[in-house]
Amino acid sequence: MWLEQETERRELAGLLRSEMGGLPGEICTGIREAVAEYATPCDGLQESPMRPAVEQAIFSFVDRVAEPSASSSRLTEIFRLLGQNEAHHDRNLNALQAAFRVAFRVAWHWTMGFCARHELPSETVAGLADAQLEYMHELTSISVEGYLEASAHSPEELAELRLRLLGLILERPAAPRQAIAELAERADWTVPAEVTPIVVRPGVRLVRGALTDDVLADPDGAEPRLLVPGRFTAARRAMIEAAVPRDRIVVGVTVPLEEAADSFRWAVRTLGLITEGVVDDARLTFCEDHLLTLWLMSDPQLIDELARQRLDRLADMPAGKQKALTETLRVWLESWSTAADVGNRLHVHPQTVRYRLNQLKESLGDRFGDPEARFGLELVLRAQRLRDRPALPGGRGGRPERATPLSAHDVTKKHSALSENRETHTVNDRPYGSGK
Repeated sequence: MWLEQETERRELAGLLRSEMGGLPGEICTGIREAVAEYATPCDGLQESPMRPAVEQAIFSFVDRVAEPSASSSRLTEIFRLLGQNEAHHDRNLNALQAAFRVAFRVAWHWTMGFCARHELPSETVAGLADAQLEYMHELTSISVEGYLEASAHSPEELAELRLRLLGLILERPAAPRQAIAELAERADWTVPAEVTPIVVRPGVRLVRGALTDDVLADPDGAEPRLLVPGRFTAARRAMIEAAVPRDRIVVGVTVPLEEAADSFRWAVRTLGLITEGVVDDARLTFCEDHLLTLWLMSDPQLIDELARQRLDRLADMPAGKQKALTETLRVWLESWSTAADVGNRLHVHPQTVRYRLNQLKESLGDRFGDPEARFGLELVLRAQRLRDRPALPGGRGGRPERATPLSAHDVTKKHSALSENRETHTVNDRPYGSGK
């Protein structure tokens, strides 16, 4: 004990008690100025026991200085109720803890002045510092326990909190991570590093009992959605298929939590493309398999404008001839193959393919031989084919004969190679892009 003599303890306690009448007000003012949640003066907080709790804490500390074995049951009750009250009024636990830190800082600043005025020895000053720090940790722990006890929610309240949490995670612009963490704590949800958004059609029946507790779900909104923590494993797939037993499911890309809104948006768009017949209907569709399609179909008006610019030199041709030439050009650009192979894909004679390509070369001029221009042409033609793909009843797209699609990496690599050696490319031994 830093003050071993009872008389010394009682003398110090008497000095403290005689001078600290204004300290509760100083502490409340410090809290009000430093913590936004307590901006209302303590004296005016009819719903908060903050002021009486501060007063009780100060006077109980002085009693403990005078008699270390003094009972603290009343103090424990008051600070447990303080924590419960903050939870009942939907205040932030971090704000409560910040208030305690401010209270300690103000109290210690006052104590340093007190020690200087009375020229107390360094041993007494150090002992007071240790005692105040230990005391503040004790009171903080009691209040946090009370807060957590009062934060236990009914199933209905927990469901509402998790619904709010899902909305917060999917906000744009992204909500602060601290705000998500705080709401997640109240909703009893562990914040993961990665998430996988999932969307289904409006009105689909969701078997909630099939979902694990860590899945956030909003099945009744205009865009029904679920959020699965982590990656979409085989176990997660079985769970989601059981929860959505008889309808299509679109699985977003697994992304860091802060990018969940983007992945959700891609999943919603993929569901729309399924309905439009652009993406093949399936029981389970993964967005990551259709990222190039999502990119190409992100702005239909831009596709039309690019088509007008890239294919304007074919505008005066009859519609049938335009269609034949552009379809031949698309298959040739996508397959990067011989006239014979392109003819097989289009069910026309190879010589017809060569004739059409010569017409295209004549009409498009430098665009036909320039790798950058040809890359733009291919993107436009791919997007047009996706958009114009006929939809069948039920949202299933048709399956026209088409070249095997290349990935974005393959397309870039192909055109990069052409940039390095654009004079040597041939179709069935006939040079194109050579100017001959």
